[in-house]
Amino acid sequence: MATTTTTTEDPKISDNELSYLLSRLGSKPGVQSVLILLRENGAIIRATGAITRPTNPDHPLAAEYAAAVYKFMKASDTLVEDLDGIDGGVTGGVPREKHGDDDSEERDDIKILRFRTKRRELVVVPDAKFMLIVFHDTPVAL
Repeated sequence: MATTTTTTEDPKISDNELSYLLSRLGSKPGVQSVLILLRENGAIIRATGAITRPTNPDHPLAAEYAAAVYKFMKASDTLVEDLDGIDGGVTGGVPREKHGDDDSEERDDIKILRFRTKRRELVVVPDAKFMLIVFHDTPVAL
């Protein structure tokens, strides 16, 4: 019988494994670029694809996109906090379940954020420490 162990440690991934996973993700149809940012300050951990080309020698395109997405995510986090405070513990008229005296489980977090413009689509997947941002082509509407 196989046993499963669960740990609370962060999963470790090698640089080669990360490169392979980002390469696979980047090769999917419609994916233009992938960014991984630190959640706390928006620093770029990894950037691949079209946004890695510099717009000028001192300011790469990836840094511009990272700053814009980070700013948007901070505003989105604030919106979620504000919305969570408005309903006083009630969502859609149904009281949230309480889990003991600890309110830490009651905090609402963004799980995925997807937005689309005429020119691009971004999917942002925030984690406690990182943000994964995938830039997609926007197909022409028929």
